[in-house]
Amino acid sequence: MEKLLNLLNFDDAFQNLVRGEINIPYNNGEYNNLDNYWYPHPPALIPLFVGHGASYYGVLNHFFFKRSRTFVEYVLENGYFSEKQRNEKQFITKLILEQIMLKEELTAETQNFAQNCNYTNSKDVLAFAENYGDDPEQFDKLVFFKDDLPLYYCDNLEQYQGDFPSSCEIFNPKQITNSCSFEIAAKSFLKGLVNLPLWLETGADQQKLFEGYLANDDLKSAWLTLNSTGWFLIDVAKGLEKLKLKTQDRLFHLVADNWIEGWRRSTFLEGNY
Repeated sequence: MEKLLNLLNFDDAFQNLVRGEINIPYNNGEYNNLDNYWYPHPPALIPLFVGHGASYYGVLNHFFFKRSRTFVEYVLENGYFSEKQRNEKQFITKLILEQIMLKEELTAETQNFAQNCNYTNSKDVLAFAENYGDDPEQFDKLVFFKDDLPLYYCDNLEQYQGDFPSSCEIFNPKQITNSCSFEIAAKSFLKGLVNLPLWLETGADQQKLFEGYLANDDLKSAWLTLNSTGWFLIDVAKGLEKLKLKTQDRLFHLVADNWIEGWRRSTFLEGNY
């Protein structure tokens, strides 16, 4: 994980936060270390923290085509990713807002946390909390969020600058060929689409599709197929090994190896997604 954090180009403070070297005040078990947990998830998701129940906070990183790296929350019961932050500053801002709301003030512990994270906008977050609480409909006024609002907090696509394909309320059909199934919050979004990729079709034979794309060196489609529902985890591991033979991308190799190692050490050896 250490090499992976370095290649993701996080600053030192954020890496320390993920490693657990910076204590998150009033955490109540919501942001847990990854060491003792591994839940089935597609390899495009790089987990950073385990949440309550079976959930992850992590980075979504695609390979073999151009997509913006972003931060998502994944609740396994829901079955889809939610883009809730788009960068590290937004992630820390949300943590600080949660702490202020819990204690109803900007405490010394939270200020120390912000200092350890090299975060200098705690008073801006306090001002937001005093005016709007933690109302998600007002995040377009929150520091670091207002200029690059994650899709989860948008009312329409006009507010959005990224390339994440959907939230529960919003769908961007232009991104459908760049998306895996875990990025589609509602299956109803897919009805009637004329350019629906095969890997998003109900009942698709994902392994057959994957092998076909791989044989044609269509690595983008192979990757998105591997990250869509319809796989046994053992076959995902085999697919990652095959993709490793197609690229020298060091980050991809680390992501693949990290996913395979986590699966092998988990209690989900015969699992699926």
